[in-house]
Amino acid sequence: MQEDTIGKLADSANAIAVTAGKAIDAGVSLGCLVKGPIERMVGIINDQLDFLRAKGQLHLQDKTLGLMRARGLTAPTRELPLKFAVQLLTAAVIEEDEDLQETWARLLVNAGDASTKMELRTAYVEILKGMSAFDVKNLSEMAKATLAGPPGLRRPILTTKLPHIAATFPGTFHDDPEVPEELGISLANLSRLGCATPAGGMDGVVLFSIMTVTDLGLALYKACS
Repeated sequence: MQEDTIGKLADSANAIAVTAGKAIDAGVSLGCLVKGPIERMVGIINDQLDFLRAKGQLHLQDKTLGLMRARGLTAPTRELPLKFAVQLLTAAVIEEDEDLQETWARLLVNAGDASTKMELRTAYVEILKGMSAFDVKNLSEMAKATLAGPPGLRRPILTTKLPHIAATFPGTFHDDPEVPEELGISLANLSRLGCATPAGGMDGVVLFSIMTVTDLGLALYKACS
């Protein structure tokens, strides 16, 4: 793969972004529905999007090149399918959260590294787009605890102390099994995205205090690590 591949793929992502910008311009025709100078509003939105994209590209480039150098790579060793690359880069360059952009950069580097042998699934991009940095941290801790267990044995994970501690469920609760609201929302989202499943329920209520990481969740974790 040539050294300027990332640059070319970034140009493809820019082309998609420009198309999206033109779609925003079409909003001028809806001016009769909006009070105020719609042209000025659209101009401000476009300027802000251009700034965010440029800033995001620089951050992503720095993180990606740093991760590649840490592996001893000067260029990707696997060519990415255009559909996968454009979706990944389009999502990554507009990410403002530092932790999430690091995750996107790791996904990009792993995808371009032939030694990882990871499947280039657009599902990884779609799932990651639906996750917050808190979700990523919780999935990472659960995945690490799962992979630390006996090979071939998928043990449920006790989630009540996430994101600080994730351990295999000992069989009985020794502490309060309640899950804080913010954590519960995160775990419910991971379940919605197919990354983890609740171990059970009680009286019709799903319990997120014990969860099992799915094959998809483990694959996403490895792809972004």
